[in-house]
Amino acid sequence: MSKLQVITGGTSGMGLATARAVAKYGPVFIGGRNEKKLASALDELQSQGIDAHGCRLDVSDIESVREFAEQAKQVAPIGNVVHAAAVDMDVADTETITKINVIGTVNVVETFFPLLEEGGSVANYSSVTGYNYEPNQKEIEIWSDPNSASFGTVFIDNLQPLGPAAAFLPESAPAYFASKNFVMFYTKANVERFGKKGCRIFSVAPGSFMTPMLEHQEANFESIKEGTAFKRFGDPDEMAALFAALLDPSVAYLTGCDVLMDGGKLAMRTVPQLP
Repeated sequence: MSKLQVITGGTSGMGLATARAVAKYGPVFIGGRNEKKLASALDELQSQGIDAHGCRLDVSDIESVREFAEQAKQVAPIGNVVHAAAVDMDVADTETITKINVIGTVNVVETFFPLLEEGGSVANYSSVTGYNYEPNQKEIEIWSDPNSASFGTVFIDNLQPLGPAAAFLPESAPAYFASKNFVMFYTKANVERFGKKGCRIFSVAPGSFMTPMLEHQEANFESIKEGTAFKRFGDPDEMAALFAALLDPSVAYLTGCDVLMDGGKLAMRTVPQLP
């Protein structure tokens, strides 16, 4: 029996592209907060011959995640989970970023871990921005207890400022940067228990990809592209193809890491480039 490929945030952008790419492994089950976008995405996938299913999902609400998982497992045994649901700092405040990007990631991983079939994987979307935030020892202690009832509050209360260089960024930038570093940290913290079950967990960090999340930064398009080796944005299908490749059973030894796909952005910013 084919195993189910679950994609949170699968109604648009890289999430939807990933749903198309991983359909080769089995039926797909997508979720998103906007019901109209969900219906449209399902129509698109089904019109392409993909066995697609889905229901509304708010990853920040644990009951919504549990209902989503309950609906998913009725379709087929759970094979892979790609967690793409997130919000950006330009459209969300600190509390919303924490609820969706941070607590939402914990909700998805904790809910689907016991449902994963042996050989399955959880693949989390992180971000190149996560590499620009280094948690201090106090934060690491907090992040190591993500199931604490006060986790969201103490996560916010202990955020570090980003410094003068980030003065032009939104007020919620520290939360966004930290949230993406947390995704990497939390992914690595789950390696051993996933391995005992014969499962994998890893994250993938996109750079600047042309998605609905990026469209509101039109005024900065040229400078963003100039910060990459190829002077262009990434295409969501490129990211989707990477996820599909990393989920392939032929690379089953890959776990507990973050895979960076940013067009050279981080390298160009952190290492002197040769002429």
